[in-house]
Amino acid sequence: MGSEQPDTDFELSLAFVSASEMRNYNRLYRGKDSCTDVLSFEGEELLLDGRKTRLCDIIIDTNQVFQQKGSKTFSEEFWLVLIHGLLHVCGHDHIRTADKKKMEDAEDNYRKLIPGGGIE
Repeated sequence: MGSEQPDTDFELSLAFVSASEMRNYNRLYRGKDSCTDVLSFEGEELLLDGRKTRLCDIIIDTNQVFQQKGSKTFSEEFWLVLIHGLLHVCGHDHIRTADKKKMEDAEDNYRKLIPGGGIE
C-alpha cells in the first residue's frame, strides 16, 4: 500500500499505555523485549454504509514520548509519533530503503502541519 488511501475510511482505536504495558505489547506482537513509542495495527477492512472502512489500533507510550522529545515540546513529539503510527496503518513501512524514504517524505509533509513544525 504505502499511500494515505483516500477511498477508505478508518475506525481508529487509540490507547495510551505505561512503559511496562508497551514492553509487553512489543514482546507479544513484535518479539522485541524492549520499550517503543508507538505500535500500529492495521486491521480488517469492512464495508460499512457502502464505504470501505479499515479497523485499526494505535498504542502510544506517552512516557517514552516524553523521554525522547529532546528540545521539542511534548505536544510536538506526540504529534510526530501519532503521524508515524497513522502512516503505518495506511500501509507505510520503513524496512526497505525505498519504503523508508517514502515514509519519511510523508512524515515530512505532515510534520509541516504541526505548530512549530515538530523539528528540533
